[in-house]
Amino acid sequence: MKQILEKWKPAIKSLIIWNICSKNIKIRLLMVICGFFFLFCTLSYRLIIVATNVYDKNINSFKKNHQFRKEIVDRNGNLLAVNLPSASLFANPQIVLDPETSVKKLAEILPDINKAKLLAELKSNKSFIWVKRDLLPSQQEKITSLGLLGFEFEEEQKRIYTFSNLLSHVVGYVGRDSVGLSGLELAYDKYLTNSDYALNEPKNRKEPLQLSIDIRLQSILSEELDKTLKQFKAIGAVGIIADPNNGEILALVNKPDFDPHYPSLAKPEELFNIASLGIYEMGSVFKALTMAVGFDTGAINMNDAYDISYMKVGGFQLKDYTPRQGWHSVPEIFLYSSNIGTSQIMLEIGKSNFKKYLKKLGLLDQLQIELPERGTPLFPSEKRWNDLTSVTMSYGYGISISPLHFVRAMLPVVNGGTLYDLTLLKRKDEKVIGTKVFSENTSTQMKKLFRSVVKEGNGKRAEVKGYLIGGKTGTAEKLSQGAGGKKKYLKNSRASSFLGMLPASNPQYIIFIRFDEPKPTKESFGFATASWTAAPTAGRVFERMISLYGLEPIEQSEEES
Repeated sequence: MKQILEKWKPAIKSLIIWNICSKNIKIRLLMVICGFFFLFCTLSYRLIIVATNVYDKNINSFKKNHQFRKEIVDRNGNLLAVNLPSASLFANPQIVLDPETSVKKLAEILPDINKAKLLAELKSNKSFIWVKRDLLPSQQEKITSLGLLGFEFEEEQKRIYTFSNLLSHVVGYVGRDSVGLSGLELAYDKYLTNSDYALNEPKNRKEPLQLSIDIRLQSILSEELDKTLKQFKAIGAVGIIADPNNGEILALVNKPDFDPHYPSLAKPEELFNIASLGIYEMGSVFKALTMAVGFDTGAINMNDAYDISYMKVGGFQLKDYTPRQGWHSVPEIFLYSSNIGTSQIMLEIGKSNFKKYLKKLGLLDQLQIELPERGTPLFPSEKRWNDLTSVTMSYGYGISISPLHFVRAMLPVVNGGTLYDLTLLKRKDEKVIGTKVFSENTSTQMKKLFRSVVKEGNGKRAEVKGYLIGGKTGTAEKLSQGAGGKKKYLKNSRASSFLGMLPASNPQYIIFIRFDEPKPTKESFGFATASWTAAPTAGRVFERMISLYGLEPIEQSEEES
């Protein structure tokens, strides 16, 4: 046995040495493998952390932009704009297992998605992509049931406009990040998001933005404008109703309008705010301001008369739409809307006085109102402001202002002489401060003239039986770019307007309606003037207002006074 062991001793020794070496190699190999595994885990962990951080950064950034936003309500508390919960689907392409199958399944539930684009994004190195925003509850439920790895929902806030197009130019709209982009949504963005604590005392943090608008009246005005637009095929219209005793705007409608949920689909003319941003020559309705200045400066009185047969100023011959001969009193000049008569009154006033009053009325400055879309008036420079330009301005040509400019300037003409700022916000109970521009007597005389136009002049179709409606019509030829860059007025391209008040004896409501390029019809005997378009529209609005507010008829004795 001993001999056998001695014989195999070298072999056994070699085997032992080999086993020891082999064991060391195995240990080293195992250590290398463990090292690589640890490195792999570390790198994977770091990649996951980076991807997660990028993902979290996207989500957190998104959440910051989709903050709380206050409601907007009308003067009676009716909801106009509100944020509602809305689910949106997003994905992390880094952990989506089967992009092709995922896209195929999602397309069955979301048929409007771009499959090719989504598939490319899911195969990209991105860590965050939006799949579909603002899902319907039924869509969210179906997608959830698919159990797709890498897809999740984000609870968002979607801005809903309860009356859609009806207030698009007043309320405006917000962008995808819930930031106001137009209208009051833009003007009051900080207030609505509570981001400006100076505007939001603790007690007001949840208070909605309350407008002066009465949504019922807004709807009435919109419907009646639509009727006339369709009948006379006008290209646009604007309607404004205000309280002349404090400047609150009760209704403001522009046509065409747009859906504030999808502003990117709107045409430029639909987005344009005619009432505040558009500036136009007002035409004959502007004569009301000239008359008021004439009375207030003492240049004229009710008993004065002028020969309106013929007039020339600076080589320019003035003409009336309906020529008349001989002498006519001041009330008759207003009733018949004589350019010649109004021009003579303008010369009695003097260009210096006239300009001073236009300045007082804010007609030479940018409109001051809450809307960010505001127009700046156009008028002659000091060098070009002469007798001729003053004369043409007296009957509404040569000065361009916004419809809201004109409405504001008319407030003191009908309310006893006080100029108020217009507002789209409901005023509190505090006393409203205004500026005295005209005397009480001037306002009284003007209200008589307004009543005469509706009672026996071109405003007859605005009359509502049993009520004292007052007003003034205006039909203005539009200025166009002619050959060689020369501008000229087009007789077949007009804007017709009507300024009205209810009641004429003590106005509680003032209305301004303007139609752009109405076309004559057989029913109107080939006319498209204000007496056939704007005046009847105002009459229908007044009739429905009377029913809406339960206004009492006016006593006959009040008209006589």
